[in-house]
Amino acid sequence: MRILLLAGGGGTRLWPLSTAARPKQFLPLVSGRSLLADSYDRVLPLATEIFVATSEEYAPLVRAELPDLPPARLLLEPFRRNSAAPILRAALDFESAGDPVTVAVPSDHAVADPEAFRTALAAAGRLADSSSVVVLAVPPSRPDTEFGYLEVESTETPTGYDVARFAEKPDLARARTFFDSGRHYWNAGIFVFRPSRFLAEARRVAAPLVSAVEGYRERLRVNPEEARSLWEALPDVSIDYAVMERAKGVRAVPLRAGWSDVGSWKAVRDLRGVSDDSGNLILSDTPVLAPGLRDTAVVVGPEGVLVLPFERERDLRGAVERLRRKTDPSG
Repeated sequence: MRILLLAGGGGTRLWPLSTAARPKQFLPLVSGRSLLADSYDRVLPLATEIFVATSEEYAPLVRAELPDLPPARLLLEPFRRNSAAPILRAALDFESAGDPVTVAVPSDHAVADPEAFRTALAAAGRLADSSSVVVLAVPPSRPDTEFGYLEVESTETPTGYDVARFAEKPDLARARTFFDSGRHYWNAGIFVFRPSRFLAEARRVAAPLVSAVEGYRERLRVNPEEARSLWEALPDVSIDYAVMERAKGVRAVPLRAGWSDVGSWKAVRDLRGVSDDSGNLILSDTPVLAPGLRDTAVVVGPEGVLVLPFERERDLRGAVERLRRKTDPSG
């Protein structure tokens, strides 16, 4: 089994610790090590080879976190282009290198039970030759509007489920419907496939994108600068939107391993534990006193200080974007 760790993303949901210069996969948010290092160790028992896809700007951070990673297994992207381009690029590389069963997995998630996680990946790997793609499906613990969902066709069998359709992040009413249905699961963004089978389906539903990535790979061999321009022109799109939402022959394996996408400060609080008796999360290198605050994140980071009630986390992205526009000298 060959592993592709996706480590190129940036984000604003964990500001001010997660920044454009050092996004959350490089931070020790859950343990004493970065999410990337934890992810690497989690899949190591399963893997014959582990590759990391990231942008050129993050290459030094990957090397610092994974000093034993062979240089040839660092797949560098000239520019960040979401998940579709790097996964397709890796699938094309891997198909030509023997077509091994491949796991594409984000490097910024957390898992409470690594053994259960590996068991689910191994089960998905056994389905790779009878599916276009196998996805890991997380049974929802609550109606949540921050996750994409997938709907399955029937009850669970020894070989998982057939996937009927993918669904975008829903509003609360729809999330409640999904939660009550018993047929909707959170999409963990983890994909297992035989590259040849996955690429055949990707060419059916997203032929221009696959051709564009193939063009980049061909140009990279003869003219790296021209190849950079071709990569820059690729769409900034997720693999879910580009391929998975229209793909056929997709199966799902349940993932019951205490999975979290570590996508909010409340998620970090739940993983790390509370900082005081009032349910707060306090992350700071200097003492913080917060009398009267309850269920609030207080985080001191390189870009500023955050005081955020967990119930207002949806407001964070917009607030960070406004702050950056205000402080951007070019704006």
